[in-house]
Amino acid sequence: MTPLDTHSRDSTVGREVLLMTSTAAVSLLALFLTDILTLAYVSQLGDEVATAAVGIGKTLSFVATILVTSVVLAAGSIISQRVGRGRQAILPVLALQSLGLAVGVAAVVIALGASLLDEVVAWLGPAAGVDADARHYLQITLLAVIPVAVTQATAQLLRAVGEPRRALIVVLTMALSLALIDPVMIFGFDLQLLGAGISSVVAGCLSGGFGLWQVQRRIGLRFGRRGRLLRRHVRRVAHIASPYALGHLATPVALGFTLSQLATFGVSVMAAMSLMDRLLQIVYCFYFALPTALVPVFSLLLGKHRRGDFRLALRRSVQLVLGYGVVAWGVLALSSPLLATLFSLSAAGEALLVDLCRYGLGFWLLIGLDFIAVSVFVSLERSWWVTLFAWARATLGTLPWVWLGGKFFGASGIMLGMWFGNALVAMVSIATACEIARRQGLFSRQTTA
Repeated sequence: MTPLDTHSRDSTVGREVLLMTSTAAVSLLALFLTDILTLAYVSQLGDEVATAAVGIGKTLSFVATILVTSVVLAAGSIISQRVGRGRQAILPVLALQSLGLAVGVAAVVIALGASLLDEVVAWLGPAAGVDADARHYLQITLLAVIPVAVTQATAQLLRAVGEPRRALIVVLTMALSLALIDPVMIFGFDLQLLGAGISSVVAGCLSGGFGLWQVQRRIGLRFGRRGRLLRRHVRRVAHIASPYALGHLATPVALGFTLSQLATFGVSVMAAMSLMDRLLQIVYCFYFALPTALVPVFSLLLGKHRRGDFRLALRRSVQLVLGYGVVAWGVLALSSPLLATLFSLSAAGEALLVDLCRYGLGFWLLIGLDFIAVSVFVSLERSWWVTLFAWARATLGTLPWVWLGGKFFGASGIMLGMWFGNALVAMVSIATACEIARRQGLFSRQTTA
């Protein structure tokens, strides 16, 4: 192969990784911003119960998103490998089966949420028991899980067959619909909190319907009569999705312990932490979007047995994570005092925010690599490593470091300790992913087109 051919392939793989990651990041950012926008609209009603209900509703949606994402990511990985191997005749059947699995998981979430609804409403206090709007809002939010699941599934199916731009349009349809419909329902029709719930259902139906149309055009949707194919597909999806979902359950454990330690330092510190959490969601949405973006790329290359291109895609991903992380770190480190003033943080809160932005974000360079490791594990169908490292991060990578950081360095030490421990686990995670890939011959020089 000539140097010109090598450079051309290098550029092609690099563009593919950049396109997938950038479109997935924009999709995630749009959803984050619309969530914040909905909360801002409802907060203008001056009803604390309504604002709290939206917060709880978003938490329920987040849990559903984790479970549905695990299914659609697994199904998308399987489909990408089939595309790579040229086995596209069966894709319409697999696409419909994958959508059915996503809807099935969403239905389980709805049933579970409905069974716990009384307890959830009780979190809102006595006022929620008198005002039925909060209960009705949560019920409507649960119903929205199904159309949102269809939106997620269709977007990932499109990524799986190499259509990231179409996937982005599907997600942006939901975000834009929600941004436009929310104020009309909440204020225009004076439905207030109920209007926010109805908006989520309508926006989900619009984007889900649009996603189905795009999948039908690009992949096709067809019933399969072979029960054996369905059982095999379900088993493979479950084999990949179950560990991925179980791994995400570790995050609330780590955050719960960390926040309980942080709360002892006062409300200003908690306010700074809340602001930092929003900043991480927005600025680092690129990192959070990596698995949904990279799994289709890695799986497609694996299906085509293009070992050299897989190695190249992995290297380009690492370069993107480190390059982006350095820029984000610099911007937030410089702007942190201004952000503290803008959000009226007191001295304790400002000190925490500045310390996290100036010192803590360096650890996120390594934490970002962990998202690449997750993508490798899922693509190679070694998802149990995701579970193992997620729980290692939530326990060994969090508990001792949070305790030590709080004991010797106060509030800043708690968060810096958690990120330091997480970074240590991330280093082991990415090393393990590379070793598994090496053992499978993916780092050898042999390349097959």
